[in-house]
Parts: sequence; structure tokens; C-alpha cells
Amino acid sequence: MDIETLVELADNLVFTETGQNLDSLQKEVLKGTLNGKKYPQIANDCQRHPDRIKQVGTKLWKLLSDILGKSIKKSNVRSILEKFHFSHISNTGDCVNISNNHINISGENRESPTPKNKSSPTPTDQNQNNTNPENNYDLSEAPDLYWLCDRHTELTTLKQWILQNHTRIITILGLAGIGKSVLALQLIPQIKDKFDYIIWRNIDNYSTLESLQTSIINFLSPPDSSSQKTADFSPAKTTNNQLINYLRKYRCLLIFDNLQEIFASGELAGTYLPDHENYGKLFKQIATSSHQSCLLLLSQEEPKIELGSHYCHTLKIHGSLEACRMLLQERNLTDEDRWLELINLYGGNPLWLNIIADAVEDLCDGNVAQFLSCSTLYLGDLEPILERNFQRLSELEKQVIFWMANQETAVDVSITPADFPHSHSDLWKGIQSLKRRCLVEKVMETEGSFFTIQPVVKSFGKMLLALDISRKEGVGSRE
Repeated sequence: MDIETLVELADNLVFTETGQNLDSLQKEVLKGTLNGKKYPQIANDCQRHPDRIKQVGTKLWKLLSDILGKSIKKSNVRSILEKFHFSHISNTGDCVNISNNHINISGENRESPTPKNKSSPTPTDQNQNNTNPENNYDLSEAPDLYWLCDRHTELTTLKQWILQNHTRIITILGLAGIGKSVLALQLIPQIKDKFDYIIWRNIDNYSTLESLQTSIINFLSPPDSSSQKTADFSPAKTTNNQLINYLRKYRCLLIFDNLQEIFASGELAGTYLPDHENYGKLFKQIATSSHQSCLLLLSQEEPKIELGSHYCHTLKIHGSLEACRMLLQERNLTDEDRWLELINLYGGNPLWLNIIADAVEDLCDGNVAQFLSCSTLYLGDLEPILERNFQRLSELEKQVIFWMANQETAVDVSITPADFPHSHSDLWKGIQSLKRRCLVEKVMETEGSFFTIQPVVKSFGKMLLALDISRKEGVGSRE
């Protein structure tokens, strides 16, 4: 969203609450902050003393915090203003119009959208006869998150896949807390005008695929819909076909969050639960059917879609150095010169780092250097999160993790390891499955491809292996 729009939004929020507009200096501080400038840079631009700029900024963030009911700082003001602007559209389907010093939220008298970014007309397009619905967005099941930074590269890639390449299924892959949902929430405002419908569904909320599809179809075709819609999409037809027909008739962006919940524990990655195998059939049908819609899957585990990559893409996201630095800055940790070391140790995962920041504050009064002086990598409250990940693994994957945890460097899988307890083929199978779970990473070097695991995963793997050995020795001694 452009900065002028955000400044105008803030100005109108303040006017609505106080009856006064932002003054010129407040606007300059806000503009500079939204442009990523620090107070001394803003002060130089405005030819004011830095202390004065800091004073104005502090009062402005408090004022906006009181108005919006959220803790606003320099680091998050942009994300919160953007979310406020979009939330009125995404949660209510209403438009936010900013004019004449007031905010008008209205769903009346909106023009129906015309098809955008279409390829050459298909028979379905020609038969629409301008009956497209008003833009409708249902993000009621989306998480309430704010973001510390924009992922410009990832957003550019996603927009190209969706708007230019017309990719039908995109998986955003990453561990819990890495920022999958945040990325999707950032994407929506940038492409919403290209879609007739945007619907976010959390897989956790649906026991079956049928209940999920029913929820989507009910939103697309409510009970009071015209008789023509009812005739076109009769209950006699299969639910899959009903959904595909809607994806053809309108341009829809469907977002399925927490997709890993449809996969079985104790099996290799991407193995569906017995009562969720029909998801695979739906994904294949969406990928192979002709339509202008897109399905966005957010998952810790990569689904297996039995097709090439022409209509299906996977974007694996990694930790954001910028987000992690801003997070540590907000926590007021010391020893900034050691932050990068701390970030790398915990995989650049904002969730992991936020948990560890608590430990740094509790145990070391925020002293990062003292925390890093510990001879072993501290896991603390990360252990339950890692335990949930390990519980999903197959026995083969656990053996691979235990073996890799004892390797000093990244492993070359082209060489048959003498100390691995299974066949070379099993090693490949295990590493490929763990890579689909984001627990193993590929490292490209001049000699070829190598594989490694993050320090946190290695430390947890060693701990579990030691416990397993201790348990077995205990059993042996009792015998």
C-alpha cells in the first residue's frame, strides 16, 4: 500500500477520534517512519533537532495506539495501519473510503467487478453476461497477526505466479512460526482487486473435506441466491464438481491454512490420513481443470500432487533477518553485535526467537553475550514445539535425524555412509521426506549438493538419542 494512503488513513483516524488533523510535523515523522527512516534522518530532512522528532514520534505512536487498541511502535506502525485498512474489506466485504476528513465504511452502491487479468474468453466467460458478483472476501478464519517486515522477494514471486503465470495451486511451505500466514496476509491487499472472491479456511476447523467444501460453497452461493445459481449447482452434483464450477464461473483465491493436519503421523511426509485421501483428488482436479482461480496452501509439510510444475508451485520460505532484528530490538536485548549469531542459531524463525528472547531476559537480564556463553544450545520452551514435529516423523526419518545430528558437517548423500543403520536408498528416502517437512535443508557447494539440519533440530535430535540410549541401557540393566 502506498505511503500517502497510509498517512491519510492515520490522519482521518486521528480526526475521527480527536476532531483535529495531524499537523505537518506529525505527518513528516509518519512518512519518514513508513519509508524506513530513523529519527536522525527524519530530523535532517525536516531540519529539526532529533530529540524533537523523537518526542513527536513517541506521542504519535501513543495516540494511534489508544485509537486502534494496539501497541504501535516505529517497527510495526506500517503493518498495523495496512491491516486496519484491509480488515474492513476482508472481514466485512465493505469498502473503506477515505475522504473529507472521515472514514466511510460502506457496502452499498458498489459496482460489480469486471473480470481482470483474463486470458482469451472461454465459453464460461462469454456466458457470464456481466453477472459477476461484487467483490466478496471472507477472512474470518485468518489469524490476527502483525508483521515486522515486508517479504518483497517472496511477494514478487507469488504475484508473478498468480497474476502472470496463472498458477492454479501454490504451496507456501515452512516450519511453524516462520511467517507463512503473515506472507499470505501481506499478499492479499496487493492482489485483491484481481479476484471476485477471496476465502481463507483453516483446516483445523473442518473434520472432513466435504464440510470444508460446503462452507466455501455456502459463501459463494448463499441460500438466498438466485434460482439460476441453484439450478446451475444442484446438490445432485458432486461437491468437487460444484467447487470447480465456481472456480470457473468466478475468479477465486482460496487459502487453506494448516494443511499439515490432513497428513498422517508416523508415515513419510505427504501421506494422507485415511479419511482425508480425497483431498489429493481435489488438488489434482483443481490443478488439471481449466479455470482462472488459485488455491493457496499454507503448510509445514509439502503435499504430493501427482503432476508436473506447470500449474503447481511450492515456495519454501526461510527466516527473515530483518524481522528477527526488529523483534530483538523491540525486546531491548543488549550486545547487538551478537544478534546475528543468536538469529542463525535459532534458524531465523521469529516464533523460536521470540521464545528464546524470553529466556535471555529471564536468565541473563537481556544480555545476549552471556546467553551465548552457554556450552550447549539452550532449547527451553522450544522443546514442546520440537516434540510435536518429531511425533509426526516415521521411524526411518527419526533414524536419519539421529544420524545427521552426529555429523560434524553437511552430508553428501551420494556416498554410502558406513555408520547409517539402513540402506543407502532408505537414507535418500528419509532425507527427501524430511526436506518436505522443512527439517532438512539442501546446501549447494562447488562439489555438489549437501544436506544439513538446523542447530536447533540437531540439538533436539541429540537429546532424544541420548534419552533413547539411556532408556535402553536402563532396561538392559534391569534384565
